[in-house]
Amino acid sequence: MLFVAGVVSGEKLKSTWQGEGSKFDWSDAVSKAIEIISATGNIFEIANCELAPWHPGRCAEFKVDGKVVAHAGEIHPRVLAELNLPERSCAFAVILSELPVSKVIKPSKILSMPAVVQDVALVVESHVSAAELEHSLKIGAGDLLESINLFDRYDQIGAGKISLAFTLTFRASDRTLTSDEVAKYRDQAIEQAKKDVGAVPRV
Repeated sequence: MLFVAGVVSGEKLKSTWQGEGSKFDWSDAVSKAIEIISATGNIFEIANCELAPWHPGRCAEFKVDGKVVAHAGEIHPRVLAELNLPERSCAFAVILSELPVSKVIKPSKILSMPAVVQDVALVVESHVSAAELEHSLKIGAGDLLESINLFDRYDQIGAGKISLAFTLTFRASDRTLTSDEVAKYRDQAIEQAKKDVGAVPRV
């Protein structure tokens, strides 16, 4: 089998006088697996699972055409101790040899039309990763979604819930999108996230 794998740990953003930094967590490992699988042009399903050496409840399993192709999440503390790795280290492993051969991915066109940006803040259960929510938003937003970026995470909501905020950038190749069009695509993305992971808009 041919794998690509990695471990992430420590500071993702350093603390400065402007604010507190952030550390890598299991959603970053999941995001990396998503990035690799997406680059092959394959459509995948993602679900929580329990599999050593990952921490129970903090491991995501990826399937393509019903076949397991990757895992990602937080490594179990006992394994971290045995390998002398930092606390809360996370890992991803993608089985490249199990990924179906997909169609050749064509390079993106250079677009001259202006982009339109929409921010969404959604509340989900704390076990839902940013990568899972991002994946649902991408599916719902449609083909005119150019990019999506997580810009805020708020853990102090209580009741086992967190808030995740994303910037969605839309662009059409042949026209300037209207505010009504973009609002429609944004609402479709939110509805998909509600269906997939129970997300609701933060008010």
